[in-house]
Amino acid sequence: MAKKKKNQSPEQEPEELLSFEELKNKVADDAGETDPEVESLLSTLRDIAPEEPKKEPEPVESEKQESDAAAPQEDYQSIYEDVMRSVMGKTGEETTSRKSRFLSDSEQFVDVTEAYKSYGDVREHPEEKPAAPVAPIAPVKISEKAEPTQAKGLGASSEAAAEKPDSPLKEKQYRTFNEIFKDGFRKIFPNKTDSVGERLRKVVMDLSIIALVGCAVYFCIFAVQNWQAEKQHEDIKGQIIDDTDVLNESDVWADFISKYPNIQLPEGIMAKYAYLYAINQDLVGWVKIPNSTIDMQVVQADNNQTYLKTDFYGNYSRYGCPYMDYRNDPKYLNQNTIIYGHHMSDGLVFADLKKYKTVDGFKESPIIEFDTLYRSYKFKIYAVMITNSKAEDDNGYIFNYTVPKFGSEENFTSYIAAVDERKLYTTGVDIQPDDQLLTLSTCTYEFSDARLVIIGRMVRDGEDEAVDTTLAVPNANPRYPQAWYDKNGTTNPFANAEQWTLK
Repeated sequence: MAKKKKNQSPEQEPEELLSFEELKNKVADDAGETDPEVESLLSTLRDIAPEEPKKEPEPVESEKQESDAAAPQEDYQSIYEDVMRSVMGKTGEETTSRKSRFLSDSEQFVDVTEAYKSYGDVREHPEEKPAAPVAPIAPVKISEKAEPTQAKGLGASSEAAAEKPDSPLKEKQYRTFNEIFKDGFRKIFPNKTDSVGERLRKVVMDLSIIALVGCAVYFCIFAVQNWQAEKQHEDIKGQIIDDTDVLNESDVWADFISKYPNIQLPEGIMAKYAYLYAINQDLVGWVKIPNSTIDMQVVQADNNQTYLKTDFYGNYSRYGCPYMDYRNDPKYLNQNTIIYGHHMSDGLVFADLKKYKTVDGFKESPIIEFDTLYRSYKFKIYAVMITNSKAEDDNGYIFNYTVPKFGSEENFTSYIAAVDERKLYTTGVDIQPDDQLLTLSTCTYEFSDARLVIIGRMVRDGEDEAVDTTLAVPNANPRYPQAWYDKNGTTNPFANAEQWTLK
């Protein structure tokens, strides 16, 4: 631009700005005369131009020669106009920079600041919806390790931010526990939004899961109770003093009295059961069958219901505890002593009595050992039978095998005759009217509420306790209750037979 002369007044207007063509012509007209003012301006323009190189797009082949020829003039002209516009503060008429000439009209005013918004700005204004991304001018593919700010252009930076998993611009979504629970609940249980088929599927699935869980819980409880029962049984057996370990019975009593000074023991009790009696004064004896799992205590209450679901320590237990009929004399025994016990599916209590359903089972264990608190006894197996516990299972009749006292020889003889009619096999063991019996009773499953009864005859004084098992013979036609014949689909040949009763 032209400088003001020193003598020019402030009111005078500045000289008119020369165009580049006019300036060039002026220089040419001067014919070698150099204007210091113009030379200074051109020198300044030459110094500025290298510092701000502007990369222009590669020209096409058809325009390459033409561009090469016009390049110097275009560079100087554009630089000159930009500088003039910057210095004078005037936009000029329809003047543009070289950069804007290579952009379309719709892309000249693109706001690219939004693409470089910092993460802090995003956090400070989470409610503000970010501006819609502008279509990229020239998408640039960058590597995964490159930062978003290294991409050239808005499209490249946005795409990199979206692809990078740890990009701060991508907000991670979290669900609350209630949302997760409700969603899972809707997937498992039927709800209003489900179709009929989906509801039916869920109901079947839920019932199956409940049944499966119920079975699992049942078997877990069953296993725990079985373990507890076995452990309790071992603890109880541990309280018995083995006769072989006792050197002097007086020493045993001295030790017992020092430990249990307030326990009143029945007169004549054997020392081996003293500690066990101290735990439960309902103890009346111990029953054992060789070659079987039956080897346990026997108690007696004032009724036949207490120990059905009560263990030896007085706690609830589905195993109960073997008990003597409340009408029996636990010291001297009656003509028929009855002991009851559960038939447990895991083989505990009296479950092993089922072996006596066969002759082979009898041959394995022909003797029952029973100790009262005062004396030890042995009984030979005389008969095994299956009978009922409900009158409706045998035409209104129950065979009464739980008679403690028969009262007469006639009653006893008629009772033995009724037993002979019902026994599954003959053992070869004889019986006399003055013999004492031991009857073991437990459940069996030939029909509902059936009972398995084993009857033993006490070994007489001076009698050999050995049993000749070769004499055992199966009964070809034992008498069963009516329910047995109904279940097996056969006719009861004893339907009109005489029913035994105590006279």
